[in-house]
Amino acid sequence: MIAIWIALACGVLGGVYVLIDAGYQRATPVAASFTLAQSMSDYRAALIGYALGHPDFEGSVPAASLQPLLAPRTVDPLWRNFVTPNTTAPGSLVVVYATSTSATPAIAGIERISNGSAFAGVSFNGSVVSPGNQPVPLPAALAGGVPDGMPVWIAQAYQPQAR
Repeated sequence: MIAIWIALACGVLGGVYVLIDAGYQRATPVAASFTLAQSMSDYRAALIGYALGHPDFEGSVPAASLQPLLAPRTVDPLWRNFVTPNTTAPGSLVVVYATSTSATPAIAGIERISNGSAFAGVSFNGSVVSPGNQPVPLPAALAGGVPDGMPVWIAQAYQPQAR
């Protein structure tokens, strides 16, 4: 009879250990996802600032040009960028993306920070795809340069016109 109680106690303790351990394992990727997503968001904001100050710029902005806009943080080497002036309206199209698989945990975080925007998601066949949204095509000059499965975040950099 006592062996049954000992077996039951060991089973309960083992179950509690598994449940507690499973909760801790999930917390780590979520924290990493949010940290990477926040880094990408900061990089995107700096890139938008650069595009506003240089409305005719087209191409990839060097890290040294973005550093003053990110200070006191540093430029994360995971992120790549592309800026192109709009052809039909004032402003520029800004794209932040990654080419390294170590950036993929940022995907869930950027989708959360962007509130499910169609402009934040995963690259796939030259487009940005995200849950519940239609694919958004990447600029033609960049479409082949972003590997499938990488985080991508698109933005418009423009100054509202006074009326």
